[in-house]
Amino acid sequence: MEKEKRKHSSILVPYSYYSSGIPDYFPFVPLHWHREWELNVITEGKGIVRLGEKEAEIKAGDVVLIQPELLHAITTEDRLFYDTVVFSSDMFGKGEDRSYRKMVHPLCLGRSCLQIAGEGNNCYPQIRDSADVVIRCARENSAGADLLMKGELLRLLWFFYEGGLVSGNTEPVQNGEIKAAIDYMSLHYAENITISDLAAQVHLSQSYFMQKFREMAGMGAAEYLNRLRIQKACEKILSGDSISGAAFDCGFRNLSNFNRQFRMIVGCTPREYRGRNRAG
Repeated sequence: MEKEKRKHSSILVPYSYYSSGIPDYFPFVPLHWHREWELNVITEGKGIVRLGEKEAEIKAGDVVLIQPELLHAITTEDRLFYDTVVFSSDMFGKGEDRSYRKMVHPLCLGRSCLQIAGEGNNCYPQIRDSADVVIRCARENSAGADLLMKGELLRLLWFFYEGGLVSGNTEPVQNGEIKAAIDYMSLHYAENITISDLAAQVHLSQSYFMQKFREMAGMGAAEYLNRLRIQKACEKILSGDSISGAAFDCGFRNLSNFNRQFRMIVGCTPREYRGRNRAG
């Protein structure tokens, strides 16, 4: 659940495109957040997306629009493929006009929230059409495509409103301490971190921290740290590191424990994971 370090946008090109696949590209997407919006179009398979404190099933055809700074994660027990565009709020305009202030800004602040657009929604055809255009524009990555993308993003958001997929949230979730704890884990995951350390970092009692973390993440802090370490180890294994080197670099001091945790979380051994992805 870390603030993502990857730079998704710049002033010149305020978006990035990714083709994503679980488990082919990575075993899962751990809970994280960033200041940009994120558009996902599910192209194959099914899985679970966590948006803040809620989880929902996703399947091929679904369009998932994620607001800035919202904690989110994606997992699957099978295979899941999707196209992603991460983009700056600047793509909706600069925030001076009333449409931005009343329709876009509340979503940026978490005062309104978005639901997943599925085929059963009455505005789904228009939402899917706009989402597909945004994906094509992001792939093209040109000044002309950028202009079209801006218009389609506004159209996309308008149809989310028309389809009843935007709801009010009068009391936005306060999760600054949890974000801070996970930012700390993302920097120090290779070290010996205890729950007491994390609670102290964010100035909460240990019991309240554990309760709040589970509410926000859907799992305990120790389990999250373990999954984060495994995810980091997967990256290292695929980049060519030895299995033992990846294990020790990611905070595991016992190789048999690493292998056991890896199999439990990823569904195969580290050696099988490396071979499967090399073969792919």
